[in-house]
Amino acid sequence: MDSLNDLLIKNMDEMITAFKTQYEMDECQIFFSSDNDAQLFCTQQLELLNIFKSLDLETVKQAARKKAAFDIESDIPYVIAIEILTSFKKSLITKLLEHPSSDMANLFFQMSNAAENCIAQAYLNFELDKLVTFNKIRMESIHRLPDSTSLHLYESHLIWLDQLISALRNTDATQMPELHPKKCTVGQWLNSDADQIITDKTVLDEFIALHKNLHFIGKKIQLNFSHKPIDFHILMLLLKKVETLSLSIGVELSIVSNVRFQASATKDPLTGALNRQLLFHIFSTQYEVSRAIEKKFCLIMIDLDDFKSINDTYGHVEGDKVLKSFASMLIASLRESDFVVRFGGEEFLLILPTVELDDAIALAEKLKNSTHLLQAQNDLKKTITASFGVLEILPDAEVQITQALMAKYINRADHELYCAKRNGKDQVSSPRDHN
Repeated sequence: MDSLNDLLIKNMDEMITAFKTQYEMDECQIFFSSDNDAQLFCTQQLELLNIFKSLDLETVKQAARKKAAFDIESDIPYVIAIEILTSFKKSLITKLLEHPSSDMANLFFQMSNAAENCIAQAYLNFELDKLVTFNKIRMESIHRLPDSTSLHLYESHLIWLDQLISALRNTDATQMPELHPKKCTVGQWLNSDADQIITDKTVLDEFIALHKNLHFIGKKIQLNFSHKPIDFHILMLLLKKVETLSLSIGVELSIVSNVRFQASATKDPLTGALNRQLLFHIFSTQYEVSRAIEKKFCLIMIDLDDFKSINDTYGHVEGDKVLKSFASMLIASLRESDFVVRFGGEEFLLILPTVELDDAIALAEKLKNSTHLLQAQNDLKKTITASFGVLEILPDAEVQITQALMAKYINRADHELYCAKRNGKDQVSSPRDHN
């Protein structure tokens, strides 16, 4: 056996030398902003690989935990932290299996699996701690909503998620939340009142499938607890899937909430856009919802160019027709969950949930081009154009929502609109244009 151990150590040495050459700089530095960071990362990885030569399981596990603590502290993603060890394991096992005896491969497989599991467990606990913090922020955001009942379903989902986190933290199947997709609060709603609110059957079916998939992942987590030793790598992957599905459910429920609000909100009688009096309610709600679902949203401030000359040339009746057709075009071009607010006489503010800057700029360009078509629709000789100011908002986890905060963001969107006007009108401007 001693000769096999010596041969195993020799094979490890050869593989470590090969991996050092491959990963020391060329492969690792792409993940880091400096060569020093890359060098330190590679040193830590190679230290762990060298520990395998001790052939002592507990020593390997201790080294793996140390490496995981370093990687987490260095903000190294899990997939990168585990990649070198996984590649090393695959390459060395392939080589060891060429030997007539499988003892070397079995010993190394046991050690490498234990190391991977220690790293995965450390990252799982780290991710669970983060999720607890984020969940608290989400719950607080929902509680601060002007009408918290509109998103009570998401709150119940977050409570479900908290229970799942506790079960994962303690690897205890008895702490798992309700896993039947029709018995939790969201599931009961989906099977009773949802079709009265989500009237598009395709959208409803997609939501039901999303929710069912989340519960399926929950069942897989529970099943994993019964396997000994517990595979923390699998639990890490399942947790990431849970996070993605959870946020998707939050996005869908926020859309439902927005559509319900717009159906009952008072509208401007001329244009059909939402009244400015509702603006703080809409903005504060969207800010909290975006904070709860960890998504950005965008504002687009729009002004019809030279509208006074339209009124002066064609009269106020024709001017009103242009305003009405312009607002109708805006509303028809947006999602049901987007908000169109008449901000001033010929000025409109769009609030676009879960939209990032690139998509908002593309939408503004589309709306700008569609505005040109209003000339023919209203049988006017004068070309109708509009200018657009686009702003992306990433909600701050700590900030309190006030009228002053809303005014700050609206003023920034208005500044972009001013830039579009200054650049010749019939333009789209965003902060990206000034970088």
